[in-house]
Amino acid sequence: MSQLLIIVVVVLMPGIAATSIADKLTIHSQWDSFKFTLYALVLGMLNYSLLQLLAYGWDVLAYAWSMGVTHRPQPLAWTTLAIWRIVRRGDSAIPFNEVALATLLAIPEAFVVSALVHHKLLTRFGRWIHATNKYGDESLYAYLMSKNAATWVYVRDIENGLTFEGRLGGHSQTADLHELLLHDVIVYRYEEGTPLYFVPTAYLSREAGKLIIEIAPGKSLQEHRE
Repeated sequence: MSQLLIIVVVVLMPGIAATSIADKLTIHSQWDSFKFTLYALVLGMLNYSLLQLLAYGWDVLAYAWSMGVTHRPQPLAWTTLAIWRIVRRGDSAIPFNEVALATLLAIPEAFVVSALVHHKLLTRFGRWIHATNKYGDESLYAYLMSKNAATWVYVRDIENGLTFEGRLGGHSQTADLHELLLHDVIVYRYEEGTPLYFVPTAYLSREAGKLIIEIAPGKSLQEHRE
């Protein structure tokens, strides 16, 4: 591994950490290597920018403290991160303390970014100013499941002649597979609507598009079992 590649990996470590955490926390389509690298670069630069703002804030506090003690005016010295020298000149002297601090900042940053994505705040703002009509980046399946978490659903499995009524417990998807976890499930025949049996938990896995999912009216568990 070349020295330049090592420098790039180390410098991007905060972005890689933030992107990896956000990847685990958010629901989205599979990221390819280009997208992951792009997000790591953007979040990494955001981490270093936040660290630079914190350094400037510390400079202001130190200046105010010094003025309060000495009561003599003096120039305000601004601290510039050494990491920017690598960006500007390709300097190989890696400031490991700055990389470590930026990596620590990556943890809360990833949670904030994930919350923004989960609550679709950017998309909502865009819709509010009529800049977009998107609902989010995930599929309609993931959007419907996330929006109606822990609610009662009817799942029609027409191919197998069954209907499942239960409380949504979890979901997952791949490019060609949809998975559902249901609780307090009553299984019916699809055509007649005849109840067959009750199970506490059911796991369903079908090819994408094979299941029809309907949001059931709100009801209590007792009403459901009756």
